[in-house]
Amino acid sequence: MEKIFSNAFLFLITIFLTVIFSEILMKCFLFHPAYKFSVGGVLEGHGKDLKIELIEDNLYKIQPNKKLGINTDGFRDKDFSTQKHGKKRICFLGDSYVMGLNVKSEETIPKVLEQQFKNTDVYNMGVVGFGPDQELNVLQKYVFRYNPDLIIDAICSINDSGDIWKDQLFSVSSRGELRITKMNPVKTLVFLSSSSIVNQINFLKNRDDIIATLDPLLFSDIYDLTWIKYHDTEEARYKFSLMKAILKEMKERADKKNIPFLAIIIPSYNNICDDAFFKENNIAPDKYFANEEIYQFILESEKIPYINLAPYFMSLDKTQRCGLFQVENGHLSPAGNWYTAQIISHYMDNHGLLKNEFRQ
Repeated sequence: MEKIFSNAFLFLITIFLTVIFSEILMKCFLFHPAYKFSVGGVLEGHGKDLKIELIEDNLYKIQPNKKLGINTDGFRDKDFSTQKHGKKRICFLGDSYVMGLNVKSEETIPKVLEQQFKNTDVYNMGVVGFGPDQELNVLQKYVFRYNPDLIIDAICSINDSGDIWKDQLFSVSSRGELRITKMNPVKTLVFLSSSSIVNQINFLKNRDDIIATLDPLLFSDIYDLTWIKYHDTEEARYKFSLMKAILKEMKERADKKNIPFLAIIIPSYNNICDDAFFKENNIAPDKYFANEEIYQFILESEKIPYINLAPYFMSLDKTQRCGLFQVENGHLSPAGNWYTAQIISHYMDNHGLLKNEFRQ
């Protein structure tokens, strides 16, 4: 009888250790739920074969792909180095406007900016579909690892307020305190269990339904009119408080590392070149730049240095300013990226953000 109990005990221990080992193996090496981009437009050129990997803490990341120019961290750039070798370094955060899948890698804003300075690396950390909430997580997880001399965050004025609302990565208290949420859309659908084995089974079983739900949520960015048409609603006030808390947190974290932080407000094609969208939505001309003005107010109230590109773009004649965008996808053209980089480099010169010996 004693031998039977001993064998049963050993059997149970073996089962237990097998389950634990399988869970660790699945969590660390095997469970990486991913799928190919299905959205078009900006991805049809340089991003149609990219894959995203769904993750718990930041919704998703781009899977490394050397052939497509995606580095080991999941950004559209060469592999980053922790060693500076006497160079200055800028980390440039943002969404598809920064990642620039509609143009060649060397035509993106970060790489054109890099060409303006000698002995300076500008790391392109833009990711298609990202909002400031996800960029805050990138700041903490990646940016500080590379010890930059300047951090730039590009704000997409037309949809970033909508991104932070639907992403559900952070919430804000009535006192303006930023909090990490316990659940978000990816956690709810993909990481519903503490067991990676259970999550893997669930993802394999419901893969098509999960992707059909998440893909438009993550990537179908639309013009957020909350601050323009519904500015006196609870949703508008909450988005304002949440955005303010996120941008404040980014600046404070950079300050703690003694790294200068600069925000860039990027207007849309609709703002600059084609107001048909505003007319269709019965928006008065004096409200066309309401989103940009609110971002400007937030940044000024938090004493965050910024550049609002809208006045620069609007100073050009219509032919020139329309040439800053690609009509087919609404993103900045190579000319628009070049003009934006020129504006940023001149700002950096005027505010001493890099020493003169690093200027080309």
